[in-house]
Amino acid sequence: MKIKRLALFPVVLICSLTVLPNLGTQLQISAQKNDAPRFVSLLKRVKVGDNDNYTRAAFSFKYGLNGDAGLQVTRNNWDVLFGNSPTPDAFDVTMVTDDRSRIKDLGQLKWTDKFEIPTLPAYGQPTREPSVKAVVGDMYLVHTKDRDEDHYALFRVESLVPGKEVTISWKLIPSPESKDKRPV
Repeated sequence: MKIKRLALFPVVLICSLTVLPNLGTQLQISAQKNDAPRFVSLLKRVKVGDNDNYTRAAFSFKYGLNGDAGLQVTRNNWDVLFGNSPTPDAFDVTMVTDDRSRIKDLGQLKWTDKFEIPTLPAYGQPTREPSVKAVVGDMYLVHTKDRDEDHYALFRVESLVPGKEVTISWKLIPSPESKDKRPV
């Protein structure tokens, strides 16, 4: 009996090495297609001496993460940054040198509201998008565009501690410029 188990071990190992990575990809894809918004809190960016909390103020909608651990995945290419502007409690979307990203405040909306998502074309060349003030209850559309990325996300400000942090709900969406344009 022990010999049969030992003989099966390499087969089980090979199967798990080939099936599990694919299963992980399928789980990640299905999690991205989940219609329910997810939540994250972003700290206001603060730089004091050598200490910089940049990765806790930045967020990637594509990967759904932030923080130092996210650097390996995002390669420091984030989608939104909170509290880095002279405008208090504002969002920025221009973070890399070839960034053509845009952000638009859609006003007071809930995820349960029906609304049409406007198109938000990226800039034709790298451009610094103006900061947009964080307002509790407002929904924002982000079109992230640079040499590596081209995707859309919606997010809503759920809570704000002025000068400290913001909590947002968010989800990736199909491009409103595509055939898959649909109301939220």
